[in-house]
Amino acid sequence: MMAGKTPDTDDEHPQFHVGDHVHDREQDRDAPLVVVATPAARADEYQCNDAATVAEYNEDYPADDRVVEAVFARRTTVDIDRVQRYAYPRSRLQLETSVHDQAEGED
Repeated sequence: MMAGKTPDTDDEHPQFHVGDHVHDREQDRDAPLVVVATPAARADEYQCNDAATVAEYNEDYPADDRVVEAVFARRTTVDIDRVQRYAYPRSRLQLETSVHDQAEGED
């Protein structure tokens, strides 16, 4: 298997890493997100604050997608831990800028 790929990824949906800049395919591209976590949970397993799953909120995406947590970080953000986190199914997000060199291999 090539570096940066897992059984849940392919050329259209490469694996994300913490720090990668992504955008929501359903929102304005001028609202970039920063990946802050890549839990091992699937969208149909990951519960949001109100007990609904990521899959229930995103019925147009595969229920077995891996979850990616991201934030809308702004230039004025001074503490990323204080910014609201949002959980998305992997295929809803598109990579804008990878922070890590894929040739480095997996850490």
